Amino acid sequence: MRDRNRPESVLVIVLAETREHEHTFELFRQNVLDQLGADLCLCVADNEREDPNNPFYREARYVWRYPEQDDWGDAFDDAQRQSGYDAPWRCLLGTGGQWLGGVRGEPRQPGSAGILLFFRWFLKERLLATGAIDRYDRFIVTRSDFVHRVPHPPLRVLDRQRIWIPLGEDYGGYTDRHIVANREDILRVLGIVDPMLAEPGRLAAELGPSAKWNLERFIKFSFARQGLTGRVGRYPYTMYAVRSVGGHTRWARGRYEERLGYYIKYPTEYWRFRLAYRLVRSDSDWTPSRMALLRGLAALQRGLQLCGGLTRRLTLPFRAIRSGKT
Repeated sequence: MRDRNRPESVLVIVLAETREHEHTFELFRQNVLDQLGADLCLCVADNEREDPNNPFYREARYVWRYPEQDDWGDAFDDAQRQSGYDAPWRCLLGTGGQWLGGVRGEPRQPGSAGILLFFRWFLKERLLATGAIDRYDRFIVTRSDFVHRVPHPPLRVLDRQRIWIPLGEDYGGYTDRHIVANREDILRVLGIVDPMLAEPGRLAAELGPSAKWNLERFIKFSFARQGLTGRVGRYPYTMYAVRSVGGHTRWARGRYEERLGYYIKYPTEYWRFRLAYRLVRSDSDWTPSRMALLRGLAALQRGLQLCGGLTRRLTLPFRAIRSGKT
């Protein structure tokens, strides 16, 4: 049982790859690692794009690599063998959509969601195999291309009994880009891959064919399947993903902002960050009332977005950020 008088220990995990460190690392260290007093783990592909000299590697306490695959289905085959199962899991490709992008087969799905799912399995396996699961109270699974100009919400405002996901970028489910969970729940969060390996036929029947399946919808479906939906808490979106000129991407290319010198990958994500940036500049700004206000504003923005085009007319121009480069 955790001693309630000591600060919670935190492990922040960058999943699948490190990229854009030139634009993101210093703010990541300041507003995530230092803000939370956290250790860093990299659970990434071993490929030529990964530079072990970049600052994410220098900062990391753990580095767990899995070889790059031409067909990430081979990695799922490996995971299935290690887990002791042998059912034909590629039948799941027939459910449609894009939640298994990166896996070859018929039909071939676009994108990279399947790679991100595999790395959830790999992360769970490494946490258990190394004993790291027992060394931390909270775990944050995130990505390296986020610009963090707002301090990460402190743990005092994130109830330990909940699974915390930023509010936004859900695409019909729960965003896959960032999640905060305690030691017990992180295994269930990462365990959404297990039914794919153990009982793929049953899972395929439960999912049913649909062109709408994506990683976000699959995460929400899997949480509901485990009875976790009522435990999910949403907190204001505070960061935004970027891409350098010529930077690698498997999906969204983004919108180039000459003043900033990089692409903003998801304009709606940037809009949410700007809301938070106006109200939160330091750890002490994170109060329940401010969180509630930001959630309300984000919900309003989503309603306007559904109206079609109205959001763009009401969104403040990029130059309105007071601090210059953001």
